[in-house]
Amino acid sequence: MTSAIAKRYARALAGVAGEQNRLEETATELESIATWLDDADVKAAFESPNLSVTARRGLVARLAESLGLSELSRNFLSLLAERSRLDQFRPIVLAYQALVDRSLGRVRASIRAATPLSDASIEQIGAVLEQMSGKKVLASVVVDPTLIAGVSVEIEGRVYDGSARTQLAHLARSMAREVAPG
Repeated sequence: MTSAIAKRYARALAGVAGEQNRLEETATELESIATWLDDADVKAAFESPNLSVTARRGLVARLAESLGLSELSRNFLSLLAERSRLDQFRPIVLAYQALVDRSLGRVRASIRAATPLSDASIEQIGAVLEQMSGKKVLASVVVDPTLIAGVSVEIEGRVYDGSARTQLAHLARSMAREVAPG
């Protein structure tokens, strides 16, 4: 669940990025920042109570320069650092992505598969999801060997589970009901 704070920052950033016609470029920059901020050493440095606001600004400036960030992303990152809101960065990115996706008529789907999927399979699944949702689908694929076989798809809060593991669980429950004394 995305916090109200994250949503508020995401809406503000999306408003400015939209005015500058930089919605997608800003989303890409936010992802690269998030990857950098996920590093344990960087996270520890920013969370240190001994890090002054001046030092925090300097660290953000070096990060922005090394990533080649736009002025918008640079200023946004600096604002979060000054207000000690970098702990909210990942939720802000997720809220921002949701706003951008909604404004561009697209949706994200997470496909879990027991084995790696071919490009053709991903395209087929994407086409079915686009037909179901009526939106452009941005799919990410994760290999999960615990599924045994098949796929499980999460899109817009719904899960479509066609994995062998789930099918076997349904079969076991069905058989247990038939065998149970009644």
